[in-house]
Amino acid sequence: MYRLREHIQEADNNPLLIFPEGTCVNNHYTVMFKKGAFELGCTVCPVAIKYNKIFVDAFWNSKKQSFTKHLLRLMTSWAVVCDVWYLEPQTLRPGETSIEFAERVRDIISVRAGLRKVPWDGYLKHSRPSPKHTEQKQRIFAESVLRRLEEK
Repeated sequence: MYRLREHIQEADNNPLLIFPEGTCVNNHYTVMFKKGAFELGCTVCPVAIKYNKIFVDAFWNSKKQSFTKHLLRLMTSWAVVCDVWYLEPQTLRPGETSIEFAERVRDIISVRAGLRKVPWDGYLKHSRPSPKHTEQKQRIFAESVLRRLEEK
């Protein structure tokens, strides 16, 4: 984080391109963003990217194929087609946390690219959620069901 802060403080440095999801997703949804880039106090220029699978699917499913095989498939396809939208620059609002800032930017990107927001981290594709997280979600769901039953 220190090196990022140092980099953005120099006006002559090139802008950084950061993928805040931290992983590849399947072009249908956006996962939670990592908050690090949103803690720097700098302007964020969101870019929404949505791939068109007309020639090749750019999503790499690491459980189904090696990166080498995926890269070879991309490089030998006729074209990799995608829509790219450069969105309005965003800055941290007064009283807004870095997590809220990240979520606001994710909302903007999701709406523009027509992607569904999901409330989980992109690394769930590699492992199961922790029991603590599962129990918390179960408790929230149970409470909502109980509230609905009490209303009737």
